Amino acid sequence: MLMMLVCMCFNLIGAKPISAIPQQDIAVEKTIDNNTTHSISKNHTNAVIIIAAIVYIVIAIVLVVYGIKGRIVVYRNLLDVSLCVALFAALPIVWIIFLTMFFLQVERSITLITLGIMVFIWMSVLSYIAYITLKDNRYNPLLVILILPLKIILGLWFGLSLFGAIKKGEGKTVAERKEDKQNSLVHFAISSTLIYNLIKDKPFKNSSK
Repeated sequence: MLMMLVCMCFNLIGAKPISAIPQQDIAVEKTIDNNTTHSISKNHTNAVIIIAAIVYIVIAIVLVVYGIKGRIVVYRNLLDVSLCVALFAALPIVWIIFLTMFFLQVERSITLITLGIMVFIWMSVLSYIAYITLKDNRYNPLLVILILPLKIILGLWFGLSLFGAIKKGEGKTVAERKEDKQNSLVHFAISSTLIYNLIKDKPFKNSSK
């Protein structure tokens, strides 16, 4: 009789774990599956971004070679380069204006109107750059899609290298500041030479003849 009671107690005690273990296993498996799916999705996205970046880098190299040879037009003239640089140079200016209006507690409607005007000007400049790129490349929309990001990126690089060449070198010691200044000048020399070769109507070309 005592043995039967003991067996019944063990069965009652073991009933909960037996039913709970499968539920816990299912919850753990679902968590593992969700984490695995999220990890796979993230890795897939990163792989797609890396592949797309590599593909465009190859395309950009081809476009640069074709631009130097004159088979396509990357920059029409010096104004075209200046506008591409201005696209990024305007962003910190807009941010400074926004912060100034915010701290001066300018009315919201005036702030929105001012920002709207600046965004309109920025989009107009971008549209003009896209239009002259389309016109210079025989109205080929595919070339515009490929060339426009390239000329904007190169314009950003040139603008940053120009700023680096103008400003003082950074660093704690004289040697570090000198090295930083030399690196900035090298970047400026490379970017300016590359962009000069990509300009269709090169400045100073006619005056030198």
